[in-house]
Amino acid sequence: MFKLKAAAMTVLLCGGATSAMAGSADAMELSLVSGLFRNESYKTNGNDAGNKTTLEAGARLAAPLDGRFFWLAQGSLTLRNYTKGNNAEAPSSSSSLGLGGGIRYYFNKLSEHVEPFANLHGEFRDSKDATPESGGYTESDKNGLYYGADFGIRLSLQKEFFVDFEVPLVDSALFATEKATAVTFGPPKVSNTSETKRTELFAKSTGSFNDFKVALGMRF
Repeated sequence: MFKLKAAAMTVLLCGGATSAMAGSADAMELSLVSGLFRNESYKTNGNDAGNKTTLEAGARLAAPLDGRFFWLAQGSLTLRNYTKGNNAEAPSSSSSLGLGGGIRYYFNKLSEHVEPFANLHGEFRDSKDATPESGGYTESDKNGLYYGADFGIRLSLQKEFFVDFEVPLVDSALFATEKATAVTFGPPKVSNTSETKRTELFAKSTGSFNDFKVALGMRF
């Protein structure tokens, strides 16, 4: 009788553990992909060309699709503000937006808490940036559809929390327009703009490890 109870208890415990693991695997996930505050000051030959302040936030939502596949949806917002320093004027404040989605595939686990994965994704980007210089500034404006691939490793901290370490492998423009504007205050004030339209139907490496990302997330 005691052996029968023990066996039944073992089955219940194993079943409970299996259910918990299945529930974790089927849960939706929310992760913080990027969070940044940066302040930069620019000088040319000792002359104050102004400051640039950047504030960025990005998040990702994921849910099971089929088997080891998950679908992804993510977005990011970047705000930039400038001061003029000793220049006649500063670049205009700007905002940049990224919206996209894709799929993730999980490979066999390396251990109980370590799991490698790969992402394939596409994203619409509207990115604006500027670099202050003594006597002027340069602006860049990128707008279009981009696609990419990442490789990463997930480290499960607890049942609900995890950390993803990701290395971008590919980041290319499907259809994109890129503008570069150089402004010189003068006198007279001069503004020269060049425009490039790009379509890249091949895998263009980003140089990977320079853009290493860490994402902290939670299952719910």
